[in-house]
Amino acid sequence: MSSERARGFLFAGGYLAIYAACLLVLVRVENFSLEEPLFLLVVVGGGFSLLAWLLTRNVRPLPADTPGTTGILIYLLPLAAFVTWGFQHFPSEQPAQDILKTMAKLAIFVAIPMLLFRTRLRLSWSRRDTIVAVVMAAVLIALQMLVGSGPKRIAELHLPALQLVVAAIGALLWMSLEAGLVEEYFFRASLQTRLERATQSPVGGIVITALLFGLIHSPGLYLRSGMTHEALGAHPSLLMAIGYSIVILSPAGLFFGILWARTRNLLLVVLIHGAGDLIPNLADFARNFHIG
Repeated sequence: MSSERARGFLFAGGYLAIYAACLLVLVRVENFSLEEPLFLLVVVGGGFSLLAWLLTRNVRPLPADTPGTTGILIYLLPLAAFVTWGFQHFPSEQPAQDILKTMAKLAIFVAIPMLLFRTRLRLSWSRRDTIVAVVMAAVLIALQMLVGSGPKRIAELHLPALQLVVAAIGALLWMSLEAGLVEEYFFRASLQTRLERATQSPVGGIVITALLFGLIHSPGLYLRSGMTHEALGAHPSLLMAIGYSIVILSPAGLFFGILWARTRNLLLVVLIHGAGDLIPNLADFARNFHIG
């Protein structure tokens, strides 16, 4: 067994051990239900990761130059502060609030890291990329249609077919920018690529980035600064916030991490991310931007 593969098994086992420990604590101490986290781990963390791996077989990754690692890890501290407290200072009117929030997120997650850490990427698109994007987007949308509350909220809008199509296209583009570009540029293109090099393991980069993505939300989940998650209750403990951030938020990072590690195609992961957020956010997008 090669040393890289051995490191990969070690990091994968470490992730599962951390996940299992957090889940055990949540169940024993916080009386947390097993259904949602195990569903996400098996379907999203396992099934979608396998599908991403199969779809990207024999794909040659695009070049990505990411000098330095220490600085970007330090940058996680102000980033966590922004995620925790930064969204409290925007106007309540829509769509001004969404537009200003997105501009702030693009500055904090994309523009400033681009200037500070000089991640250099090459953009490209092929027919294979189209297949990967369509298949992954389709399964993400299908999952949200089956288990999420998005379809019910969309139906309550009573939009005519043409307006619904316009809203869907607009929401896809908006979520690709507001969530896809913001999160994928920083966590995948900038952070994961550096962690892969630092750990000498693609798996190491994937799992550490997935854990950090979850953990960066835990202060906000604990302090309840504008975040609402019914499973957490009104005043979650710090233990609950940390555990929840790992068992609920980190599995999605695994398959996005695989897509990035095997393609290095930022546009691809951005569009797939936008598609994954389409159904849950379509109703809000239509209301906030006054469609219909």
